[in-house]
Amino acid sequence: MSNVCIAVGRGRGTPALSAWDICSTLMTLVVYAPLSVLASLCTISDFRWNGITEQISHDLLLCLGRYLPVSVIQRASDKDGTILQQSLRYTNASFRIAERVQRPDFAGYWVYRDSSIEARPQDADLVLFHLHGGGYVMGHPLDNAPELLLIAEALSRRNHTVAVFSLEYTLVPNAPLPTQLDQATAAYTWLTRELKVDTSKLYLIGESAGGHLIVSLLVALYQRSLCLPPTGLPKPGAAFLISPWVNLNPCGPDAQAQGRNLDPRSAAFKHVLERFSVLVRHDVPLGHSELYGNFARPAAERGSWKDILPAKTWVSAGTAEPLFRFDIEEFVESARRDGAEVRFELAEGKVHVWQSVEAREQEKDFLALVLGKDKIELMPGYRHIAELICSCIESVPDSSA
Repeated sequence: MSNVCIAVGRGRGTPALSAWDICSTLMTLVVYAPLSVLASLCTISDFRWNGITEQISHDLLLCLGRYLPVSVIQRASDKDGTILQQSLRYTNASFRIAERVQRPDFAGYWVYRDSSIEARPQDADLVLFHLHGGGYVMGHPLDNAPELLLIAEALSRRNHTVAVFSLEYTLVPNAPLPTQLDQATAAYTWLTRELKVDTSKLYLIGESAGGHLIVSLLVALYQRSLCLPPTGLPKPGAAFLISPWVNLNPCGPDAQAQGRNLDPRSAAFKHVLERFSVLVRHDVPLGHSELYGNFARPAAERGSWKDILPAKTWVSAGTAEPLFRFDIEEFVESARRDGAEVRFELAEGKVHVWQSVEAREQEKDFLALVLGKDKIELMPGYRHIAELICSCIESVPDSSA
């Protein structure tokens, strides 16, 4: 009998489909999608099969992101962990995966828990708190489950016990900002106060909008520490920001503002991003926008990044993501001017959240391996992150020594 625990269910607050949604979906699939494929075929420069399929897939996804109704987009991702349940790798795993948590003020999944700390995650060497991406409009905590499991396995091989929790925050427009921040704060409070997880052993990791939510959480924790009496919690031991969406206004210092021309793919992605941005920034309180809307610009009322960010903060970006790169660089430079220690890695020729993009193409190969077997060429971006996390853990002096 399998020891894997898989939770089945829909995401929080997924909107119902209207007749207009159905008509718009049919129009997208019958008209826009075929035109997108045709346009891809007319502009292909790499005539290898892999190059052709990659470009068509990329352009098709951008088309769907631009024209599909949001209610349909939010149903697109795997929400029940089936890919894990049916995989050769995890069918008979001895540890717990994809176990859902439902609380009054937040929900999420224990993506992974070592069997030795199953009932007491506070005893783990590390608790990884994950916040998924998707522009606040799409995505699900199990979307990156194979990558998070790879990280957990890498830590386990180094004899580190680990638990991984991924937040299932309510998507926009089902709930406006700052609902997602409130949920992230509630989950952080639950981990640290109720489960008694030591914040020095609590690391945050997130992609794109998840990166924005991480920085928002760190700002909120700092703001609470300024109250009288202080109501904040200690900041975590480390933060790993994968192509963070630091400026919610996509018309900021992007490639066009820098005097460069956007390539066709970036231009198409900009349209998708603008669509999501309008939804995200709608009905957001002014005070919230000033503190959390654009982390690429200094804000006196926000405070110093040295006080806000963990001592171990890692940020990544790619040179081929012009809509995010320059904002990310300005965020890193601003943090460093404040005296914060931020490790920044800019990958040559890589796109937005390239670690996830490359991993998604290799997840099936990884899940088809027997547990205990490995191929080091699979998901290299997340393997690198796993090494960074191991380095952070192993650099902490042993207080019992």
